[in-house]
Amino acid sequence: MAKKSRNRVTTVREHPRHVPTSNKNPDGITIVDQHIRRLKGTYLDPNEIDSVFKNYERKNLIWPAAGMLGKYKNADKFDELIAVWTDYFNKKFAIDPPLDPDVIKALLGSESGFRLDPPENMTAFGIAQITKATLEILQDPNGEAKNFIFNKIRQKDLKDPKVAIPLAVRWLCRKNETARSKLGHAPTPEELILEYKGLLKSKTPFKNTALENFRGDYAALKKK
Repeated sequence: MAKKSRNRVTTVREHPRHVPTSNKNPDGITIVDQHIRRLKGTYLDPNEIDSVFKNYERKNLIWPAAGMLGKYKNADKFDELIAVWTDYFNKKFAIDPPLDPDVIKALLGSESGFRLDPPENMTAFGIAQITKATLEILQDPNGEAKNFIFNKIRQKDLKDPKVAIPLAVRWLCRKNETARSKLGHAPTPEELILEYKGLLKSKTPFKNTALENFRGDYAALKKK
């Protein structure tokens, strides 16, 4: 097998595969054409997402603050998902300084109020309000997030926090990179959220409105 693109994919050459005998394949063998396979460890599909979460080492995890966002019905329901996936991607990308799980939690609060599918926005979906365009980027092997992508995630899967939260954390990691490039320094939590919302370099006064809920939620989490 020939490796390509910094070990993100490998070329699988033509090879025989055993199949049930039939008129088309009386020998019970067919030839599989050459194709490209994404290497394990450079992507997550639904099965891998489930496996990683179930088997992840919980010892020494940093959890987001609990009991601080009482205005939301389900504010603490997703803390384990946040803790696991923030730690996973901090280690995957060796982020320095690492992403703060309280930033992820405050982001989810400001985006959806921890509702699984808020009805107000028809262009973004799920607890993290991920758009169709962002979902496409996160699954594009040639796109800006190509060094680590997702496979086989459907738009309706964004209503499942077990899927939406790892996607959101992965996208926030990418926005951390782009914000750092634009600013010349590691972004503050507010700068990072503005980049997530596509407003970091915007001149519009909407920036302050977009940050209002995040600021309040993040400040409350940091009171612990």
